[in-house]
Amino acid sequence: IVVHAAEVSWTRGAEMPSSRHAVHIGFTEELFEDTFTERNRAARQGGGDGAGAAGLAAARELRDEGHEVTVFEMGRSIGGVWVYDANTEDDPLGASDPQLQVHSSMYAGLRTNLPREVMGYSDFWFGQSIQDERRFCGHQEVREYLRAFAEHFHLHPMIRMNTRVLRALPVPSKESAIGPAWQIESESVGAEGTHRLEEFDALVVCNGHYSHPRLPQVQQEGRFPGVIMHSHNYRNKEDFEGQRVVVVGASASGEDIAREVAQVARQVYISARKWQNPAWATDKAPIGSKQNIWRRSLVTTVSKDGSVHLADGTVLDDIDTIIYCTGYKYAFPFLKEARVITVDDNCVSPLYEHIFPPSAPTLSFIGIPWKVVPFAMFELQSKWVAQVLSGRVSLPSRAEMDAAVKKFESELEPHGTKLRRYAHCLGDDQFEYNDHISEICGVAKLPEWRKAMYYATGMNKRSRPEDYRNEWNDEDLRLPAQMEEEQAMRIRPVVVGEPMEGSRA
Repeated sequence: IVVHAAEVSWTRGAEMPSSRHAVHIGFTEELFEDTFTERNRAARQGGGDGAGAAGLAAARELRDEGHEVTVFEMGRSIGGVWVYDANTEDDPLGASDPQLQVHSSMYAGLRTNLPREVMGYSDFWFGQSIQDERRFCGHQEVREYLRAFAEHFHLHPMIRMNTRVLRALPVPSKESAIGPAWQIESESVGAEGTHRLEEFDALVVCNGHYSHPRLPQVQQEGRFPGVIMHSHNYRNKEDFEGQRVVVVGASASGEDIAREVAQVARQVYISARKWQNPAWATDKAPIGSKQNIWRRSLVTTVSKDGSVHLADGTVLDDIDTIIYCTGYKYAFPFLKEARVITVDDNCVSPLYEHIFPPSAPTLSFIGIPWKVVPFAMFELQSKWVAQVLSGRVSLPSRAEMDAAVKKFESELEPHGTKLRRYAHCLGDDQFEYNDHISEICGVAKLPEWRKAMYYATGMNKRSRPEDYRNEWNDEDLRLPAQMEEEQAMRIRPVVVGEPMEGSRA
């Protein structure tokens, strides 16, 4: 999401205007400096990348704080990763040319692993069904919810559909007390040669992290005769009828895909290093509705004879397909030349509180943490960003943020004990994190029922993984949830119309 100061367009094949010329189109130095003064709480023009759940939350919070907002959305509709695309990539492992990648990793039969009440934004009730009455609903219901959110809060005018961000660069010569302005190069997807070069006061990145597959380190002895794929390219169980399948990874997607595939496959083996329920590590009995799923140790080697070797010495013969459900990588190709952040073993660094690079806080990231209840966290992070850009709240000094980042990273390998790839995994820490941001922004903390419902769902899932979406024990939490959320919807006004005085086009 971006905040905008100047623009120049050109056609592919023509000489691109110099960045210096582009930066100075449409405003004067005096106007630019006035907009950025710390004392002036006038709205800034900001832009963001992505109209998924994080981008929509950011767009609303920025707009409601008085900023003029532009959202770049590469797709034809809002929803981000929740937009189902039946297409898959030519490379089943998902290592395609970035320009040819399919963004969504959604599969046809996916249902949420959190109840709809806790899934929703803090003040837009998701407890009532739109099309799908199930409490743990399908992906289409979530997409419809996001559409309804965007319509209710009048977010569509801020969104540029079919627009890909190619490059984002800081403009040090146009720097405020907060940080630099940002020059954004974008192109219209599907429109031959339509480029734009614009300048914004701030850039908020909301591009998600469920599109670029993360692959495990597995030794391969010769060419495996079957199929090796990543869950990014999984869509339907029918492709695996009668097969012997190995699913590598036992987090949410691994457990769910294994159970779905097992409905048509002969045998399914879930291979993992650790399990959601520690007792599962030693349970060798078959599971699943057809009793044709087995939990096994981690895959170490795949062979040209179709066998799969496991860490405990077990060999699985005649395997038809291996599905890697091993997660995703953070990727920000449009920021490569900016040299503000790096991604090393899935740790985005340096980031203060998973949001702000200390050297350039006019750049921010929404939705970096994982193993969280996402939508409400996106809101809180977006409130903080919006208030920092307006001057309502201040960040610590550069030195203080650098020190906080250094302390955080000292706890990661190789200096600390936490695996670097888990740097942004919050889990139980998410609730303290959310409360911390609420206090900074001066807003009410998220209600306790959200935390209670999250833990109740986790316990239910571990005790009955086959049926937790259809049977639960937290009915006592559902009525308080509805009452509090409906009250929040009555309190928060819908902000429409022109940005507050002081914003610039």
